[in-house]
Formats: sequence, structure tokens, C-alpha cells
Amino acid sequence: MTATIRYRGDKKNLIEIAKNLDAFKKVPDKYTETTEIGGTLSLISRLLIIYLIYKEVCYYREANLIYQFEPDIDMDDKVQMHVDITVAMPCSSLSGVDLMDETQQDVFAYGTLQREGAWWVLPEEERLQYERMQHMNTFLREEYHSVADILFKDIIKSNEKHTKPLRNIKPLPEEKYDACRLHGTLGINKVAGVLHLVGGAQPFVGLFEDHWTIDFRRTPANFTHRINRLSFGQYSRRIVQPLEGDETLVPDEDTTVQYFLKIVPTEIHNTFNTINTYQYSVTENVRQLDSAKNSYGSPGIYFKYDWSALKIIVRTDRDNFLQFIIRLCSIIAGIIIISGILNSLILSARRLIIFIVSPQHLQLPSPAVATTAMPKKDIKNVEPMSGGVRPNITQTNKQISNNLINTANSMSTTGITPTYIPIALDETL
Repeated sequence: MTATIRYRGDKKNLIEIAKNLDAFKKVPDKYTETTEIGGTLSLISRLLIIYLIYKEVCYYREANLIYQFEPDIDMDDKVQMHVDITVAMPCSSLSGVDLMDETQQDVFAYGTLQREGAWWVLPEEERLQYERMQHMNTFLREEYHSVADILFKDIIKSNEKHTKPLRNIKPLPEEKYDACRLHGTLGINKVAGVLHLVGGAQPFVGLFEDHWTIDFRRTPANFTHRINRLSFGQYSRRIVQPLEGDETLVPDEDTTVQYFLKIVPTEIHNTFNTINTYQYSVTENVRQLDSAKNSYGSPGIYFKYDWSALKIIVRTDRDNFLQFIIRLCSIIAGIIIISGILNSLILSARRLIIFIVSPQHLQLPSPAVATTAMPKKDIKNVEPMSGGVRPNITQTNKQISNNLINTANSMSTTGITPTYIPIALDETL
């Protein structure tokens, strides 16, 4: 059961009360006067309002950016690491793909990357697309300081948060692949760590006399690789990822390829939300192992990353949305008031000029108004004039004097003691 409240009084009284409370009084159309000057100013003022509103909206959208630096205190959060790498050797030759950091957790606690067989040589269409991505990313790395504002503004306008790169969903042939594609997302801690891909050795179980043994069989390795994606946090294709589109050719299998990444947390404040992402700088080192030159190590691909203690906060240099609306209202009200003042000044100046130069062109009362303002018996005592009619002042004054004399005589005949009031009449009447 639902209860409803009804008003059983007279609704007309409510309407009348609402009308009496109306603070915005309306002027009837019959009391308004339209002029050519007013119409012209109204048209100009409306066009000016539209133009200024358009410029304000453009300024609000194209506001300058402010970059601030603050200490990064969110050290307990997990960060997503997005990886998509193609290595030019079969997946069976990759003996180790794991991640370790300073927390010394289990290497599988961060997640695993999926292995997928692929061909190293790309089809012509995919090769052209990859080269375009590589060229664009190279250009953005070189011109970052000049296009950084454009990129961040594009992120703020588009409100993009979780855009993922395109993947090739075209089915591959069933032959033996000559490359391995590693892709997936790892949840890492905000401490220094390393993601390494090693190969060249394959474990196998053997029998030595009466004992089972585990040994490693040497397999050919090729660490030539292509990085399709390597990013942190919320992915956005407008954030410059220096390693995306990178392709490294490694002719010798006894080679260590190292990437040293410095990750910087970045907050991008939009109008209605905040995008938390990460940027990084990278230094690359390709070193060939040779014991004769005291160059030791394990061949493979290593991504060593560390975190910056400061984070970058990017926001627009503009007022909030409520202040923007108030500014628009003040522009509209100001133009309307100024146009009204100009209209009054121009009309007053026009009347003054006409009064000085040609006073006979001023508007006079119409004949109908002048006639109805007089008694019908006195219409014959009016004299015509140019532009209207004018009553005869002399005849009117005589009529007033005769009325006063007749009133005094009537009072004396009715028995009322007359009071004689001397009346000075003009000799000219």
C-alpha cells in the first residue's frame, strides 16, 4: 500500500499565489517600442555572445598544462606489466622466462606469460603496419619535449583509459614455427626487479648406471627479438612507450641484451576522473660474451627496471566547471546590459539632434487623441495646424469664465447667501 498526499483546497488560489510571488515582471507588448537601432544592436549583441561563448569553450578545452612533482607514497600497490615480445627461436628453445625482484618471492607469484608459436617473418601487410608503428614511436621519442603537451591534452580530451593494442587474430598455419611470441600481463611490486628470457639449454632426464640424472642439452639459440608492447599500468597509446616497435638483431647466440628501465608514476587529471599510468626511460646495452676478454654472463634478454621516488601530476590550468558556467553567464548578461545602455544613449542622442536641427519633425499628439480629450461641443473651436489640431485657447478661457458666473447666479437664486468672489477677467476675453 502506498500513501499519497493530495491538496483538497482551491488550486486556483495556489496559481494566484504563485503569480503574486513572481519577481520577474513581464512588460506587455503594447508598452514596448521597436526601432531599427534596437533591432541592429540586438543582432550584433547576439552574434557577439555566440562568438565569445565559442572562444571561451575553446579556451576551456585548450587550457595550458601544469606539471607538478610529488613524492610517490603508494608503494604497496600492485602494478600491471604488459608484455608482448616475439623471439626468433622456437618456444621449446626458451628454457627460462620468469621475473624476480628484491622481495625474493616465488618467480611464478607474479603470473606467467603465454607462449604462442609464430613466424618471425611478417607478411607484407603486417610488416608495413609494424614499420609505421616503429617510425611513429621513433619520432615521438625524438620530439617528445615538443609534443608532450599535445599528447597529454589528447589523453584528457579522449578520456582514454584501457585501450589495448591490436593483435593479429589471423590463424597461423600448422607447420613448425620458427619464432615464439610471449604475451600477457604480470602483477609486479614497486621495487627493483628483472624480467629475463634465457635459452640455449633444454633439460632432459638420463640414466647413469643405476641412477636417474637431470642434465641440460645444448640447443641453438637466437635472441633476435621484436618488442610489440612493453608498458606499465593503465595502457594508453598516446603515452610514449620507448621500447614499443623496437627490433633488435642478435647475430651471435652468446650475447646478452640488457634494457635498464626507469619507471616514473604519472597521474593525469581529467575533468571527471584521474588516469593513473606510468612512463619510463630506457638505456640499452648489447654485450657479446667472451671469456678471453673477461666478459662473462648468461646469454639472454634482460629487462631490469627500477622506480622513481617522485611522481608526475599533469592537470590543466583552468577553473572548475561551475566557474566556467558562471563566466559564460556573466558574458551573456554583460553584453545584454551594455547593448541596452548603448540603445538608450543612441536614441537620446537622435532625439536631441532632431530637436536642435528640425524640431517640427518631432512626434506630436495625433488628431484623434487631441479631439477625444475635448468636449464634443468645443470641437468647433479648434483651429487646424500642421501635423495635428490645436484648440483655440481664447475661446476656452472665455468658456471657463462664463461657467463660474453661471454657478454664482444659480446659488443666489436658491436662497443661499451668496458669497461674492471678485473675478478678474482679462480685458482681451
